[in-house]
Amino acid sequence: MSREEIERICIRNLLAVREERMFFKDLDSRFLLVSAGWLEAEGRGRSLEEVIGKTDFDIFSRPHAAAALEDEQRIIRTGDPMIGKVERETFDDRADAWVATTKLPLRDEDGKIVGTFGIARDVSAQMRDGMTGLANRLALMDRLAQALLALERQPGSLGVLFLDVDGFKALNDSLGHRIGDEVLIQVARRLSSVARRFDTVARYGGDEFVLLATGLSSPASLRSIGERVLEALGSEFVANGSTLTLSASLGGVVVQDAALDPEDVLDRADHAMYAAKRTGRPSFETYG
Repeated sequence: MSREEIERICIRNLLAVREERMFFKDLDSRFLLVSAGWLEAEGRGRSLEEVIGKTDFDIFSRPHAAAALEDEQRIIRTGDPMIGKVERETFDDRADAWVATTKLPLRDEDGKIVGTFGIARDVSAQMRDGMTGLANRLALMDRLAQALLALERQPGSLGVLFLDVDGFKALNDSLGHRIGDEVLIQVARRLSSVARRFDTVARYGGDEFVLLATGLSSPASLRSIGERVLEALGSEFVANGSTLTLSASLGGVVVQDAALDPEDVLDRADHAMYAAKRTGRPSFETYG
């Protein structure tokens, strides 16, 4: 077989793979080709012909599509690949998904960049808390690292809220783990209900939760979110027939410095949360 025939066979087999999501795009981030796995996961019944020429704006939510476009245009400008970025795919008409994506420059025979190509794998199972369905600590740390990197490229503000359910250990010990678990599930639902569409709500561990808010218009925006959180948790909980009244301590930090380490950001929010806890009442304190 000639080299051209071998290449055609290899490409045909790659595009037939259903376990991975492969895609090729032009300089304007329009789809040139996608694999069977991509069509199955993202196509929503579209044929290959219906996808070719489309962009992520035709498939995903606008914020996610805009972030993907930014990544691809940077690869085209610099030639630098993006390796294993964990990101939350968001849609307007279905549930979110977590994927690990690698993108590289697509080059012609002369080495000129003519687009991008990549491969994505669903990692939702590894990135979600098994009980609440929220992002887990691993997903949170990755999202926070990506958010800080985005601040480096485009200055702005992000906010982190760190929440602890007051007296949860005593509740868990006295009423049992079944009720304790149900309370945590309801806390997760209430946090998700007040978060903005593209915020990340995570279970950090035990009865601790974190909300990551990107693209804040002002520091006051984080306080507004924090107040909604306290209000949402202020009403009664009903778990396994028991009616409970809970309170929470909430700490927040607004970040504009892209050089901060994700652990430092969380430490600041955690420090503010303990300041709130020392007041002895449900409250929201900010760092600094």
